Amino acid sequence: MTDRILKALITASVGLMALLYVLHNIANLPQAFDFFVYTTSHADQEAYPVTLLPVPPAILIYPAMVLVFALEFAAGLLGLYGGWAMWRARNGAAVEFAAAKRWGKIGMGCAVINWWGLFQGLAVAGYQLWQMPLGEGPFYGSFFYGAMGMSVLIYLSIREEHAD
Repeated sequence: MTDRILKALITASVGLMALLYVLHNIANLPQAFDFFVYTTSHADQEAYPVTLLPVPPAILIYPAMVLVFALEFAAGLLGLYGGWAMWRARNGAAVEFAAAKRWGKIGMGCAVINWWGLFQGLAVAGYQLWQMPLGEGPFYGSFFYGAMGMSVLIYLSIREEHAD
């Protein structure tokens, strides 16, 4: 029972975090756009001045933002919904609880794809965000947020020892 309760609460907490991040991004949309432009501009890259990925035209920044925001929004809503579903199924049969974990797993997968795939893979490695003065926060933050999502995803994948 303890694992079931913890899985529900932890999944919901990571979902809430993702939802708060996307809502802050939307509330600061002009600044978010400027940050996306900056991080893909190759500006302030003194350590490794050659970046292999091209500077995208401003029109492509909007679809990139939509993708990031959609993954954060999905991680948030699905994490919260998954946490709620697990909470409701916490006293049920193993098969019922396993089914309730599905949405939380998908939400945590969205978090990992966003923060490890897009941020760490594309922004940090591809656009060398790691060497930009304004990139330090997202560099470290996206690693930790992705790690939280992955840790929860792994935890959700472990079968509970619950007597039915």
